[in-house]
Amino acid sequence: MERETENKKADAQCFNRSLLLRAPRFRIQDSRSMFHVSRFTFHERGFTLIEVLVAVAVIAVVSALVFANVGSKQKNISRSTQKLALDIRQAQNLSLAPSDSPICIYGVRIIDATQYFHYSKPSCADYNGYQYGDGVGAVSTPSSSLESGVTFASFGQDIAFEAPEPITYLNGATGTAPMVIMLQSSTGAKSVSINRFGRVEIQ
Repeated sequence: MERETENKKADAQCFNRSLLLRAPRFRIQDSRSMFHVSRFTFHERGFTLIEVLVAVAVIAVVSALVFANVGSKQKNISRSTQKLALDIRQAQNLSLAPSDSPICIYGVRIIDATQYFHYSKPSCADYNGYQYGDGVGAVSTPSSSLESGVTFASFGQDIAFEAPEPITYLNGATGTAPMVIMLQSSTGAKSVSINRFGRVEIQ
């Protein structure tokens, strides 16, 4: 009996030693398995290459559309300003050219926020004087429109040149301060300036 008891104690001690030897291995394996799981989870939470490329493509397209829209509006206001300045110079040139019929003035009238027209008057002896006024006795051409998105800051201005001098009349008066016609859009503003000597400048 005593020998049998000693054998059981020895077996129990051997079993405990085997457990102690195996335990660190189990812990190492558990920690490795946890590391693999966490790395896998981190990988799943990231972005794939396709997702990144799609995001970059969307940003590029949106940026291109925005820049194209801004560039188009800037070109519109530049074209409108240049065309207005050319039309005013054309009226000035007409006042210098010989004419078969008597013409008192050639001019440009801004009629609303987006339109203006050329006109001529054979006589300036009426109450409108050296401007278009209410149009009595004047001959006008079809109106010209500004580019899309461009407007005049104010309207009603009248620029006229008396033939064959040409003397410059700004809103029917001569010898006055320069007239500044402001054009505006969502991207900025430009202006056309006309002084009493008939000099036309884009600012």
